[in-house]
Amino acid sequence: MLSAALMAEDMASLSWVSSSLHGGGLVFQKSNESIIKLKPKSCLGCKASWQELAGVLVFSAIPFTAVKAIANSPLGEWLQNRMLETKKAALQDSSKFKALAQKARNESLWYGEERPRWLGPIPYDYPSHLTGELPGDYGFDVAGLSKDPVSFQKYFNFEILHARWAMLAALGALIPELLDMFGAFHFVEPVWWKVGYSKLKVCI
Repeated sequence: MLSAALMAEDMASLSWVSSSLHGGGLVFQKSNESIIKLKPKSCLGCKASWQELAGVLVFSAIPFTAVKAIANSPLGEWLQNRMLETKKAALQDSSKFKALAQKARNESLWYGEERPRWLGPIPYDYPSHLTGELPGDYGFDVAGLSKDPVSFQKYFNFEILHARWAMLAALGALIPELLDMFGAFHFVEPVWWKVGYSKLKVCI
């Protein structure tokens, strides 16, 4: 860093070269002398190179590309037909499964009007549209998101989908660490959050 005395002495002989930022600092030049670069102590840029970022994007797209390729292949057509046959069989047995599910709800203390509520024994005017038919219904809906039955069913299906993705994400976080721990496969960095931190870390 330039001292205050040196700056006061040399400012008169400095000529402005460019008003643009070069790597986070300003560039000045003395008359007929070398360039002086004034850079801040910290920068907010990402340390990852463009090759690393491109690699992350490419490897992130591989699963989706593979799934699309399989779906358009004869194997994908066979799997689709197999799923349709399984769906038909499941629809035929759906009445039996619905009866069993209703019986389980009637026998469980977590369903129905007498189920536990989110405020416990504290008196509260719980929404009438929450009847305790679905799992996890503790009568909490202060925003009224479940008043519309169609929207309520849609949110319920989305929640199941998100939970399944979360289970897969948990496996994706644990398996690399376990493989590295037992020596089956060695990664450069097996800990998932350290990988993300190293890519997004800023220099301070």
